[in-house]
Amino acid sequence: MRRLPTCAGLVALAVWLASPPAAAAQDTTAALLRTARSYYEGLDLERALPLLRQIVSPQWPFGVATAQRVEAYTYLAAALVLVGQRDSAVSYFAAALARDPFTDLDPLQFTPAQTAAFAAARARVFAVAARPVAATRADVRTERIRFTVATTHTAALQVFLQFLEAGDAFPVFRGESEGAREVVWDGLTPDRRLAAPGRYMLLVVGRSLLSARTDSTRVFFLVAHEAATLEDTLPDLGRAALLPERAGTAGAPRELAKGVIVAAGALLVSGVVVSRELGGGERGGARVVAGIAVVAGAAGFLTLNRRHDLPGNIQANLQRETERRVANQAIRQRNADRLAQAVLNITPAAGVGP
Repeated sequence: MRRLPTCAGLVALAVWLASPPAAAAQDTTAALLRTARSYYEGLDLERALPLLRQIVSPQWPFGVATAQRVEAYTYLAAALVLVGQRDSAVSYFAAALARDPFTDLDPLQFTPAQTAAFAAARARVFAVAARPVAATRADVRTERIRFTVATTHTAALQVFLQFLEAGDAFPVFRGESEGAREVVWDGLTPDRRLAAPGRYMLLVVGRSLLSARTDSTRVFFLVAHEAATLEDTLPDLGRAALLPERAGTAGAPRELAKGVIVAAGALLVSGVVVSRELGGGERGGARVVAGIAVVAGAAGFLTLNRRHDLPGNIQANLQRETERRVANQAIRQRNADRLAQAVLNITPAAGVGP
């Protein structure tokens, strides 16, 4: 018959009454678990077993965190081994492993019979797990990002990473694995580029080599680049920064205008100053002068409007543009080098999807 020791009941009730409801639920379970564990460690199994069974019972009225339930299952199974109930112990060990494949027994704290029952439970249940990604800062030139995954027993294990904003998943580990193991990532994508900032998924897929059962799990994390100071490229050279490459074009319209003005003046003078008595010859001469002036202006325009290249200026402009282009290429390369050497800041991310 199960019975709750008076002292444990009083402790649980006192904690519950003194705490807010939400906190009391967790504290009450924790207090009862501490009491049960102390009984177990003192080999008072007759008192430990009812308390442990009460915590894992569906009728337990208080909240039980996953870690608390796993601990209760583990100590319950260990106690059952000591009282000779090995089959039940294997079932409870399996229940602990199914909820947390990282569960393990320290051979220095548990007996060979307990570790043997635990090994039997590991062979019975198959599950994979991944610890939440730890916040870390990694210089990918010298450091690596580490993930911890686990399988309950020997399995063909695959671990993938996927940048959720774009891109397919790529493997970071493939091989046989048993128990907990560390998976290392160099912070680079398969094309050897630095991982882009954003949200990532770590996907763990395992297939049991004992039963062919499969299981998978996933966790999420964020990648950020530690700010690198980048240089601005130099602007393109404007016309004001370049030398003129053609000569004579500026004076051509002026020469044509001078010819037109002279022609107009000659015609005006011939019409106002020269009288009718002088006859039409003088007016004709003025027209000749005007025509010559227009022709001279046009000739000057055509002469000055010819495209005269200035080789020295052209060469100087090419040199300036080349120097600017080389300078910008060097700036872009320095910026690329700084980005390639950026430090990655890794932080865990909540959620079950992108």
